[in-house]
Amino acid sequence: MADRARLRELQHLWLLVPVLSWGGVIAEVMLPVTPPLLSFGAYGCVLGSLAIAVLAVRKKRKDIVSLCTPIFALFIFIMPLETRPGLLMEVLYAATLTALLFRLEKRFS
Repeated sequence: MADRARLRELQHLWLLVPVLSWGGVIAEVMLPVTPPLLSFGAYGCVLGSLAIAVLAVRKKRKDIVSLCTPIFALFIFIMPLETRPGLLMEVLYAATLTALLFRLEKRFS
């Protein structure tokens, strides 16, 4: 019985991924102040990719693409590049995370 109650508590955990990734992008557009190292959109995409990796670990069948999203976020948003990723890259990454989330929930559940 305790396992069922725990599963019910974690039933809506998948909502965390779009809330973090799209919330960061929306915060970057709405707020005029940006943090010095990364933007709000980059923070949201990195946290969203960590959340989808945690969701992928919890599945019986593992999705290697969802498990590797924090590595991609590290390469895109954290590693120093010649130019910083802009709003377009953050929007595309958030859309990719959302598509991966639906793929993870439909195929690997």
